[in-house]
Amino acid sequence: MPAPIAATINCAIATAAGAIRLAGTIMGKKALISGMGLLGLVCAAMCKEGGASQIVVPDIDDTRLVLAKQFGASETLNSRVTKLSELDSLKTANGLDRFIDMSGSPDAMEDGIEQLGVNGVAVFIGAVFKHRKLEIDAEQMIRPILTIKGLHNYNYQDFSTAVDFIIENWKKYPFSDLVEKEFSLEQVNEAFEYAVVNKPIRVGINMDLR
Repeated sequence: MPAPIAATINCAIATAAGAIRLAGTIMGKKALISGMGLLGLVCAAMCKEGGASQIVVPDIDDTRLVLAKQFGASETLNSRVTKLSELDSLKTANGLDRFIDMSGSPDAMEDGIEQLGVNGVAVFIGAVFKHRKLEIDAEQMIRPILTIKGLHNYNYQDFSTAVDFIIENWKKYPFSDLVEKEFSLEQVNEAFEYAVVNKPIRVGINMDLR
């Protein structure tokens, strides 16, 4: 496979595999994934391959939402425009089964918890920086018997799962489009500047470029 795709196995794809492991059974489950960076996109594809019956994806970037559809999302919404509670498919449902947050946004994490049904599982991945404290109603956790888990570092099993996943699926989903621009090693400062200004999914450092 192309080097830019192989490079994403560590750590993005392996971390997404860890999130799926903590979430538990995906087959036939209704899943919510917030944050459509590389982690969120991979997670959507893994849920799709894992047989999820519904994959709902909120984000604040319409371009990322288009990508989410290409990576397996069944429903998308711009969370700056539409609330999750306003989504027709969620109004009539008894709650979602799985919620995986890749955004690190307190608002997204709180909204996602509210969408879980009985025995729902939430996995927090994105909150690896300082943010305000979450406001979660304890009764809302206890009565439906919800579970919240967090993951920072993946393990060997997750890495192995990630390798198998990407070997089987790198041509099925547009992984080749996710490294939006490549720079040489000598251009590493320009690469960081491009990433900060343009917020691509990924920027590549190609050691063969001169």
